[in-house]
Amino acid sequence: MPRVMDAIPQPATTDLHFVVSTDAEKQTPELRKFIRSHCMLGKNRGKTLPQRKGKSRTTTAASRQLLPATVPRKFGSDLSPVPFADAVEPRVVEVVLHFSSISKQVLFPLEPCIFFERRAETWIAPLTLDPAYLHAMIFTSQYFFDAMLPRKFSPLNQRSLPHFLATVKLLRERLARDDDEARLSFTTAAAIMGLAGHALWMGSCESARHHMEGLSNVVSLRGGIATFEQNPKLLMEILRCDIGIALHSGSRPFFFNNSSSQESYPPRPNLKLLLKLQGLATTDPQDPSAEAIHGMADELAEIWKIMSEFCSVMNFAADSGRCISVQTLLETVVWVMYRLIGMEFDAGTSDEAIRLGLLTFSCSAFLQWQQLGMTYPPLISAFRNCLTTINLQQMRQPMVLWLFMVGATLLFDTTDDWWLKPALLAEMGLSEIRSWSEMQHLLKSILWIGLIHDKPGKHVFDTTITYPESLTPDVSLASVATSTSCTSPSKSLPE
Repeated sequence: MPRVMDAIPQPATTDLHFVVSTDAEKQTPELRKFIRSHCMLGKNRGKTLPQRKGKSRTTTAASRQLLPATVPRKFGSDLSPVPFADAVEPRVVEVVLHFSSISKQVLFPLEPCIFFERRAETWIAPLTLDPAYLHAMIFTSQYFFDAMLPRKFSPLNQRSLPHFLATVKLLRERLARDDDEARLSFTTAAAIMGLAGHALWMGSCESARHHMEGLSNVVSLRGGIATFEQNPKLLMEILRCDIGIALHSGSRPFFFNNSSSQESYPPRPNLKLLLKLQGLATTDPQDPSAEAIHGMADELAEIWKIMSEFCSVMNFAADSGRCISVQTLLETVVWVMYRLIGMEFDAGTSDEAIRLGLLTFSCSAFLQWQQLGMTYPPLISAFRNCLTTINLQQMRQPMVLWLFMVGATLLFDTTDDWWLKPALLAEMGLSEIRSWSEMQHLLKSILWIGLIHDKPGKHVFDTTITYPESLTPDVSLASVATSTSCTSPSKSLPE
């Protein structure tokens, strides 16, 4: 078991109303065996025994003519004895199990450094209890393999559509009944989240926001996000979906929205304590982030310090094989992402450029759905406009280079190379960067997580050094800008 390097969690707020709901009935022996077997996939395979030496037996002509009896290793499916919540083929549920076994690596960029506790019990056991959840997991898992993974985004096919329709039908019936235990359960929230996430990937922002609004109502009726203390992984997915919809559509998120949300921010993540526990706290009385945050707005500087601490923790965890808990990751996501989305600075200022750079960097750490084809057009447009219109001389040179590297590595695609690569090369020259090791050292001194950023960052560096050394009049940054101001990604599209 990986070593979890978390500090003692903060006690829950006492003035919040908690709805106690375990969403689990007594598990049958078949279900317990099923969960154990799922957790042990790929483990305890045993050793292949060598063939024992012995005297060879003489075979007769008659025996040579007999075909050997073929005995299959197993009859039926491992899932055959498991009583699922609705009548489905076991082979269909196997798709869910396959997705569950790889989803961490695909959807969580920092998966090697996160300890997901009791994951099988949380996500697999409800397949036998809640039919809406069962069908939601089936159609989302099938859509992942059919469309998201190969990046062939298309409507639901004949395999997935029946389960999608069943999910919608069952949820409508459930929400119409006067049964709060069922309507406000974890599995109901997870099923609605599946609909919202699917709509987002299909490009239907209006539908995605409709589902997310309903999900936020369920969370509110439960008593708020504090009631997800027993299921932080589900809450993490709900908030990531909320943030993804907001960034993709250019709208405000539903949670931690100053204009409508009743949620209060959790305590500041105590990442400094983790650094001290691991002996990583700097012995220099000067805060290593002090130079970077000089002149920043106070709230923005606080976010920068949190991300600086988070990067240090993640780099140490990746090198040492240790992990942080989902709760620590969750607190950091809430503190950083929602505040960055809600901040407002004047167009063309260094604070706005840094806010957009931090937002892009944080997306790569906490979402990183871009590798599956997800884009954030409002953020792309806003960051491009800032980089091409801002007076770069008002900022420190290392910060300018970091902003260009973050944009080139984590947000923009090859369609921006014609202006971005020459500009990046010029900034590298001003910083006297001649090799990837020098670039890597500079980036880590600012904000950088080697586990997820080194590989794409080196690719950007290698492809940039082949570009001309200076911008030509036809490829000036001023000619790239499509507007004269930095547009906030949360306001780029109408509500």
